[in-house]
Amino acid sequence: MDIPQETENYIWESIQDSLGLPVSEKTLRLKFLASEEERHLLQDQNFILQNQLKELHKRFQSSKEEASMNAQGLRKCIQERETLVAKYAESEKCCAKLGRECMLFERDLEKAMESCDELEKENNELRAQLQDNSTIQAMSAEVKSLQEDKENLLINLQRAEEEVKVLYEDNKLLDELNKQLLRQLQRGKERHGSVHKRSASGSSARGKRKSRRFREGSPFAIEDDSNLEEQSRQPFSPLYQNSPESRLLN
Repeated sequence: MDIPQETENYIWESIQDSLGLPVSEKTLRLKFLASEEERHLLQDQNFILQNQLKELHKRFQSSKEEASMNAQGLRKCIQERETLVAKYAESEKCCAKLGRECMLFERDLEKAMESCDELEKENNELRAQLQDNSTIQAMSAEVKSLQEDKENLLINLQRAEEEVKVLYEDNKLLDELNKQLLRQLQRGKERHGSVHKRSASGSSARGKRKSRRFREGSPFAIEDDSNLEEQSRQPFSPLYQNSPESRLLN
């Protein structure tokens, strides 16, 4: 492999310099130029490395922030997971409790169904007994009819008592009227007893005229037979239930 002349000279002069031999100016200039180039290269590399370092620092900061955010999200996820685990545990407890309650409800339902079956059997038996006991139904209907008759009799009895009271008051009034008429007749007999009768026809005519005058002038005038008959036709009680129509309806 052929080595360039300048490189060979540089190696040779470097050996001489290491041995303490004097170095030529040309060699020193070449060394200076080489060092300057190397410095420029190193400076460029330094700039490149600084830029890379800045980029790495930015990436590091971004990664750090992202890691912090990821850590927060991870902590949040862990907390949510812990919450979900706690809720899941509570749900399992509730499910176990509900399962026990469902078992109890199923047992109660079975007991209720058995009770319903028994009640249905008893109901059917009672229906059969009721169908067989037609006599009891007839007796109950008769008792109901008797109760209604009793109520009607009580109502009629109450109406009869009211009618008796009204008749009693009417009888009292009639007694007073009869007493007044008797007194009036007695006075008329005493007044006309001393008069001599001339003839049967004349005395009867005069008696009729006097009795007519007595009836017209007396404050207690005696009503004629037609008026008395009309009064006898009228009901004593002013109440409707004491009239013949109400009795027929009752």
